[in-house]
Order: sequence, then structure tokens, then C-alpha cells
Amino acid sequence: MTDHSNDERTVRCPVEGCDATPLARGVNLHINRSSGDGHGPRGEVPDDISLDHLETVGEREVEMDYPEKRDNEKHARLCPYCNQTFSGTQGLMIHLGQTAGRKNHPANPKDRHEPGDFPRVKVDAEGNVQQVAGPQVNPTDSREEDSVPMARVFRLIANLIADAQTKTANRVRRDLLGVEPDSRPLRNTIPHRELYEALLTQRQADNPDESVTASIEEDGITVFCRGESAHYTSDEARDIAAGLESRTDEDGEIRDLIAFFRHGADVLEGKEDRSRQINFEDWR
Repeated sequence: MTDHSNDERTVRCPVEGCDATPLARGVNLHINRSSGDGHGPRGEVPDDISLDHLETVGEREVEMDYPEKRDNEKHARLCPYCNQTFSGTQGLMIHLGQTAGRKNHPANPKDRHEPGDFPRVKVDAEGNVQQVAGPQVNPTDSREEDSVPMARVFRLIANLIADAQTKTANRVRRDLLGVEPDSRPLRNTIPHRELYEALLTQRQADNPDESVTASIEEDGITVFCRGESAHYTSDEARDIAAGLESRTDEDGEIRDLIAFFRHGADVLEGKEDRSRQINFEDWR
């Protein structure tokens, strides 16, 4: 093990009247462990509490013990609740933890799921599912009488998505998982691919020479990164945010940009006012 310390972002609890300032990655756990005074029942995150646009209040030094070698899975895994892909089971479980009880995702994913529930998938450069990998589910898997193993349902959804049968996949998700599909049309390609790839390169850079610049304008969100630029509609901004989120699980510039995209989409759709600064640098 190696010792390491990070300065991590702290945020204000979104529950009105709560003065807690947990780490950004720990706010979900804070609300789950709290009860009353707007936090809701212990172990739950009320539907009216949004964790998408948290107010940054400072930083806190956190000491971490990291293993000398990490055995992280590199295969893509599909989240059957939102059709997004993530890097390995670890990335998928982080995603489920961050969205626990929200956006049609289960409230207690670690209690409800085993890592083997989620199918491995092969994706193209835009993150579209092309093929479902790995062995078939064992027909002798333990299950209640007259029921189908959850892993088999998830694999069916993945196969339907790989075959571009998104309407049928959404129907299976709704009828078997109780998940309402996104009303927006699913895109087969990433809009403004050159800028998207520049953002992925920016995320991977240890010390980027320049920062991402973005602003919310009257008719869209304008973004500049590494010589590339684009003007996104609200739908495109949400798609880009989803694509970036499936490829990053750390705090930093791109994680903040994901939140900015979603805030901007809400502003463009009239769900939030323009009282906050519309430039990304100041918004952070």
C-alpha cells in the first residue's frame, strides 16, 4: 500500500437548513445516513433532493491508501437502468452509488446486485454498444419459482441495444424493471465528435496546458477545448454529459463540466433561471 493525500472538493448539503459540508463524493452517503429535517427516511434520498448542481464550499485534505497494483477491470459494462456504459464493474458500481434512488436507479445497488449481474459489452468509439461479450447465464442459476434471473434480463436488454432495437429494449426495461425510458430520442453517434474526443484527451492529461472554456448562451452552450469548438443544444449537452460521465469517476475539471452541461440544459429548457454565472470558469 502507498500513502497519498488529495485536496478534495467539499459541498454544501442540498437539504435546506442543513449545515453539513461533506466531500462531493460523500454527499449521497451523508443524506442516506441522515434522517428528518428534510433528509427523508434513513437509507433513502428523497426525490425532491437534487445532487446534480451542488454548491462548492471549499476543499479538504484526504489521506488515502492505494494498493501498489490495481486489478481494475477494463471491459465495458452496461447499466440496464439508463443504457449507459462504464469502464468495468467498479466504474458501473460507482455510477449506481452516485445515482442510488434517483433517475430510475435502485436505492440500494450493493445490496440488490452482484457484479456478475451486469453484462460485458463491446462499444465503438462513440460508446455505442456493438456486441455483448462473456458467457451466457447459467440456466441453473438460483431463482424464485416462475421467475427469471435478473442477470438474464440485463443481458437481454444489452443484446437488444446491440441490435439497435432500442424501442424493444426500453419496453423490456419498463415492463420487467419498472424503469420509464428517457423521452428524448436515443442518439447513435456523438454530436460534434472532434470536440468530444478533445474533451476525452483533456481528461486524461495530468497537467493540461489550457482549461476548457464554456458558456451558456441564449440558444445553446458553446464549448472550446484543445482547438476544437461546438455549440450544443440542450439535448446534445445532456448526451455529451452522459458520454463523459461513463468514462470518468474522479473529481476535477471534466466532472465539473458534466454538471455544467446539465445545468445549462436545465437553463435552456427553462427549468432553472439565469441568476448564476453562465461562464464555466466562474460557475465552478
